[in-house]
Amino acid sequence: MSFYQKIFAKFYDGFMHGFEQKLHKKRKHLLLNLEGNVIGVGEGTGINYQFYPDTAIIHSVEPSKPMLAKAKIKAAEKTNIKFYNAGINDTSLQNHFKDGSIDAIICTLVLCTVPDPVKALRNFKKWLKPKGKLIIMEHIHASKPLNKSMQNFINPAWKLFGEGCHLNRNTDEMIKEAGFEPIEEEYFNRTLRFYAGVFQLPQTN
Repeated sequence: MSFYQKIFAKFYDGFMHGFEQKLHKKRKHLLLNLEGNVIGVGEGTGINYQFYPDTAIIHSVEPSKPMLAKAKIKAAEKTNIKFYNAGINDTSLQNHFKDGSIDAIICTLVLCTVPDPVKALRNFKKWLKPKGKLIIMEHIHASKPLNKSMQNFINPAWKLFGEGCHLNRNTDEMIKEAGFEPIEEEYFNRTLRFYAGVFQLPQTN
């Protein structure tokens, strides 16, 4: 645990408050109707907890101990959240999440920071039930050439400041290349370019 991780966790909610207000309705829409076993990937300080229904079992995965500590405070009155201090690709999670056992996997503002998102998507495919859902809301690479170039230029410094956050990932393309098919999808702008959607794996007859 680094000193910067502690500082980052301490000020994260305050820093993101105004930005998160713009995403409130999007999060609520995506997360209200969950049921069964649900993995929350990189849950940070627990911004999604307010939207999770009490009937779902939430497996909240977060690699940062300071962030997880803040999340546990927000979840103090909830009994349906289990906590895992791990990165989503850590081998320790293989003992907890069996193949074909998960009803939904949630990724909101997290695939930008996962060191190997392609590996994470492979894990998601293993863990999800045949009709399980991948639910995402992620900022992605800009579409305009000038903005793309600016993000590429800023990205090395931004990763250091933002605990590994990449400004220039084409997460929308990555998800589809991994074999997920959109049930619903949307592109929108909130300072950054965003992509949100609900996905399933192709159904076999």
